[in-house]
Amino acid sequence: DSSTSRGLGDVYKRQFLLVIGVAILGAVFAMENSQLLKVSFVLIDGPNLSAGVWMIIFLAMGSFLGMLSSSALMISYRRKLSRATKEG
Repeated sequence: DSSTSRGLGDVYKRQFLLVIGVAILGAVFAMENSQLLKVSFVLIDGPNLSAGVWMIIFLAMGSFLGMLSSSALMISYRRKLSRATKEG
């Protein structure tokens, strides 16, 4: 039924609004946590950035690494499933 189905444009609008909302929330979070921090890694000293910015950077890095590792597992499982279905 075309009157109740949603077009692809509605999905993209929602995703766009979600991204904008998260960006605004992140900006407010970074402004509220404005204490300067200098993060020291093992061999590298990071720049002086606010605590909020550092937390957002680490959240983004952790999210990316989590997606990367889960993608590697998904690829492995798909290969195993493909081999099992070819054999059977």
